[in-house]
Amino acid sequence: MKLFKEKKILQYAAVFVLISFIYVMWRLMLPNENGIRIFMGILIAGEAVFDLIMLKKKKLTADVLVASIIFAGFVMRIGYMLYTPASVRSHDMWEFEKDGYGHAGYILTLIEDKMLPQTNTRQYYQQPFFYILCALVSAPINSFLGGTGGHDPEMIVDTGKIISSAASCIVLLMTDTFCKELDLKGKYRAAAVGFVAFCPAFYLSERITPDMLCTLFMTIALVYTLRWYRSPDWKNTIILAVTYGCGVMTKLSIGSLALFTAGVFAWKFFGSVKEKKFGPYIPKFIVFALISLPLGLWYSVRNYRRFDQPFGYVLEIPSDHELYTGDHSFFQRIILPDIPNFVTEPYAEVFDDYNLWTYMVKSSLFGEFKFDVPSIIPIGLMLAAIALTVPAVTGVLKGAFRIKENRDQFLVSASVIVFMASIVYFYIKYPNGCSMDFRYMTFIVAPAAVLAGKYCEENGKKWIGTLYASAVPVYALFSVLMYTMIR
Repeated sequence: MKLFKEKKILQYAAVFVLISFIYVMWRLMLPNENGIRIFMGILIAGEAVFDLIMLKKKKLTADVLVASIIFAGFVMRIGYMLYTPASVRSHDMWEFEKDGYGHAGYILTLIEDKMLPQTNTRQYYQQPFFYILCALVSAPINSFLGGTGGHDPEMIVDTGKIISSAASCIVLLMTDTFCKELDLKGKYRAAAVGFVAFCPAFYLSERITPDMLCTLFMTIALVYTLRWYRSPDWKNTIILAVTYGCGVMTKLSIGSLALFTAGVFAWKFFGSVKEKKFGPYIPKFIVFALISLPLGLWYSVRNYRRFDQPFGYVLEIPSDHELYTGDHSFFQRIILPDIPNFVTEPYAEVFDDYNLWTYMVKSSLFGEFKFDVPSIIPIGLMLAAIALTVPAVTGVLKGAFRIKENRDQFLVSASVIVFMASIVYFYIKYPNGCSMDFRYMTFIVAPAAVLAGKYCEENGKKWIGTLYASAVPVYALFSVLMYTMIR
């Protein structure tokens, strides 16, 4: 299966162009936020009516339903990106000025100085690829817009949302690719795509941070690790090398998934040693290293040489800070979900919550924020999310034991488990409220959704299949209501 034959690159490029065009039109027309939310609701309702008509005519195939779901997912992602300014529900944005301490200052410095920041303060230690892409997109668009906010530092930074939004939409497209890779069909394929399409973590990750772009690179890496396992040819090797190189140049956390891919490489290599056919692997591994390591690690080397910054550097929060959670026991923080907390408060409390699993679910739905909507909506969304967590976790765990029956399923499960192990390790090492934010973990949604679908497909007569197929529409409904009603 050739990359260009699949026409995926052109499809993904079209997504980027479409989002850029919509963003520019939005800036030129300057519609109000309420108008965008109402329009989102109309589009989603229209798509639902179309599906019902197709169902009545008995023409609602899985392909048609999946296409409708992807369209709705695009509407939610792009709409949220448009109506939410860069300064609202942001993370570490700080001042909208050159040499500011946060993400905004990073982008403005790149645009104005046309070089990487020459200091090592706050977010400037972050890998640069996301910020470079933001600058490359923002500079020409705002030059074109000129008087329509094109000289406003906040709007210049705001344009960088195009990169995160495009990455989020492409991950949704790739979810259906996952389904095809694992031969998931029918209603469970639609359920898996729907799970990802309406997961609010993807809307909330469309901020001026590298998280969504890193999620995209992780998704590509997983798909091509599966393909490399089946066919360890030069094309798959080079795509993986470039993906990991760009991924590490975006955010170092992709390194945890690199451990998974390294394990797959070793598995294939040692298997070939037994058969005395290991010769072709060695040059591929050398080329992989020659591409990925220099591409991914040059900025860390630069920071080490210039600022004496250690590799894998993370800003630490002192134990007397209000975000610190290390004063709670390991059992409280890691072992079991804090069920009473689910019942009493659907929103994540970044300064009070300390249980990783509870905070994960909450922040996957609402981030670190609270919203002025009728309480039934976040509660309904929370209950649907908990219902979906059951088949997702079951699918991941069952897949981990299918090493003989279904290697692809096993590998996808292994990737999720390896990544989650790194998340647990990170939270143990950095016991802070912000360390549990699901925006760092969005990668797991697509593989977990597909594994849930695969498990339900193979056990369709059991209650869990009914739970998955029925919980996704409820999840979608409350997600749409939530993010077309917020203020």
